[in-house]
Amino acid sequence: MSRALVVIQSRLSSSRLPGKAMLSIAGQPMVVLAARRAANEGAAVVIATSEQAEDDVIASAAHRAGIDVVRGPLDDPLARFAIACRDLDDGDVVVRLTADNVLPDGNLVSALIGAVGSGPHRYVRVGGDDLSVPYGIAGEAFTAGALREADNAPDADREHVTPWIRERHGDAVLDLSDVSSQWRGLRCTVDTFDDYVRLARLFSTASDPLTATWRDLCDALLKQEGPAATPWPATSENALGQSPVVLGTVQLGLSYGVANRQGIPSPEDAQEILRAAARSGITHVDSARAYGLSEERIGQALSRGLSESVGVVTKVLPLDDLPADADPAWCRSAVQASVATSLQKLGTDRVDALLMHRAGDWAKGSGAVRQTLVGLREAGVCRVVGVSVSSAAELRDVLADPECGYVQLPFNLLDWRWTGGEVEDALARRPDVVVTCRSVYLQGLLLGDKNLPWPANSGVDPSDVRTLLRSLVDELGRTSTADLCLAYVLGHPWVSSVVLGAESAEQVTESVAVARRPPLDSDEIKHVQSRLPRVAEELLDPSRWTW
Repeated sequence: MSRALVVIQSRLSSSRLPGKAMLSIAGQPMVVLAARRAANEGAAVVIATSEQAEDDVIASAAHRAGIDVVRGPLDDPLARFAIACRDLDDGDVVVRLTADNVLPDGNLVSALIGAVGSGPHRYVRVGGDDLSVPYGIAGEAFTAGALREADNAPDADREHVTPWIRERHGDAVLDLSDVSSQWRGLRCTVDTFDDYVRLARLFSTASDPLTATWRDLCDALLKQEGPAATPWPATSENALGQSPVVLGTVQLGLSYGVANRQGIPSPEDAQEILRAAARSGITHVDSARAYGLSEERIGQALSRGLSESVGVVTKVLPLDDLPADADPAWCRSAVQASVATSLQKLGTDRVDALLMHRAGDWAKGSGAVRQTLVGLREAGVCRVVGVSVSSAAELRDVLADPECGYVQLPFNLLDWRWTGGEVEDALARRPDVVVTCRSVYLQGLLLGDKNLPWPANSGVDPSDVRTLLRSLVDELGRTSTADLCLAYVLGHPWVSSVVLGAESAEQVTESVAVARRPPLDSDEIKHVQSRLPRVAEELLDPSRWTW
């Protein structure tokens, strides 16, 4: 009869959350809790850590808890596993767990052992890219013989231990029963400090942290965190897979907009706004080097777990001091310096999109600005590059450039500049370009607040516009003016997403709920256009407002 051994991989030098193995959950170091839970149905468990002096504390904690320890090279986890399993026969079963996943228990271990020990497989896993189980309900089982083959293979991935085994012996996924669809999206791992706080709170409420089943803990975590957002498909195929709403973050860094009543939110409120965006299914945040504290606050949230679910679009600092014919080297340096600062503030080495904040900057320096952005994209600093535009002429110019993969433009139901045949034809010729629309509510003027002043040069009577919009809400069966505005913009087939700012987490949740309603169809859009006045361009461009 084959034997089995659970090997728990752990080290102190985590890049995301250093020292996390020794953080206390349920009154004991996390690595000890993970080992004790894995052994709660009788399986033999060993902790595999490094020979580095800093990992002495892991070994000491394990010894005090009566848990066996093996030690090996820090940069060669595969060697550590081979050392741990050197007394096993080739047919014996090895289960690989990691100390940052503390929910897996003896029941999960037994299922993995059984799938290899009594089945046709030499490798079986749970978790990973299997989205049917919560993230962190993870483990792998394989034969000791397969492990030795990998250890002796010159091309094996020694850091991640099992890729060579999967490639040679198949990638079987453990079939788990009673996995609730409501658990999808639960995060049951400790990779950031927020993760640690979440799971420490979870185990503090468990009747017995050592014996509570992983399924019961998932149910408890669901009650604690609430259900994850329903997946939100993109409005159209786009290179970034953006959700229909992108969180605008200028309000997180500046006191911005005529409708802003609260000023810049506190650091705590800013973090809650960003967390609310992720919980609501928003896939991207929109920022800029010119948005004050915005990138820094996003960076704080990324480091606390937001990077797992939210991508960043940011813009290069406007090159207002550079003439159109500026020296190319000057232009390259200005762009590179802005991007380097953005990455430093964001705490990352890459973003999803890099945009020029001004369309006129795109071609400066005899194309040096454009070439620098393209070079950054080719170097992996971003996935797409593009431009924030303000006029139809600017849009047509950048769409004619095949290197432009992203445009941001102002668009709302009063804005007639983007719905002409020539502009929409240009957009139709570039379905590969991500098109994000800002100013959907025209800085709040379209939401019907009678106390919000309209610019003196608007050229329209605000009360007439409010009355007309309320009529359209009723005629089209919308729930509010906000619903009408969003449904109108998202109803255009060339629109990938809209940028919406927020002054509170509640506003994020409310905006997403509205945006999830069906957009207007083409006939409804034509009806809106037939009822609305053709307003002056001065109203459509906040930079031209007078008071």
